Amino acid sequence: MLASATRQTLARRPWLYFVTPSVSSTDALLPLVRQAIAGGANIIQLRNKTLPPTSPELRLMATAVRDLARANHVPFIVNDHVDLALDIGADGAHIGQEDTSIAAAKELLAAARASDFILGVTVRDAVQATAACHAGASYLGVGPVFSSSTKAHANNGETINVSGLGAVVAAANAFDVPVVAIGGIDVSRVAPCMAAGASGVAVVAAISSAPDATAAASALWAQVARS
Repeated sequence: MLASATRQTLARRPWLYFVTPSVSSTDALLPLVRQAIAGGANIIQLRNKTLPPTSPELRLMATAVRDLARANHVPFIVNDHVDLALDIGADGAHIGQEDTSIAAAKELLAAARASDFILGVTVRDAVQATAACHAGASYLGVGPVFSSSTKAHANNGETINVSGLGAVVAAANAFDVPVVAIGGIDVSRVAPCMAAGASGVAVVAAISSAPDATAAASALWAQVARS
């Protein structure tokens, strides 16, 4: 685990946070992650909703992405699976409102003595944000801000818009917990999210579906860094 790197990244903002698409093989994923990092992504999250949690391929994928992120001094986060993240020495995990509870995750972290572990939590409003911050979230993933194919079923397809993002930022600021905007974000939507107080943006399709992933990441990073 890159403890010093993770602390520095949480303190150093802004962020371009790349969330991987659900692909079936490690060989298909690694070139995409490599290109995202080359373009400026400075946090990587492995998110795979198709492979079973105990799948050998998921573990292989997580280990390979961890190694690639580590070689580039980029923190690596595992979505949903706190136990897997701890087991392979990832820098953190991200959980949603319907995943492992923050309390349960904290118990796992305490048992592993993982004091530097990053724990991200998905929220959509100020009430959830306040609860997550009280419970010890390291950062908040907030959204969907805009309509998104990746999160089409989240919150029954309802978006929180930039105004909702701003309300969550205000709640999180009381705890000095950073906020990452997610959901339907492309180059044209970065500036409004950053203006609302987000510490960065998280994207999937804006990089993974682009003809040139490195160029797409670079364009996104230029907007993030400018804000």
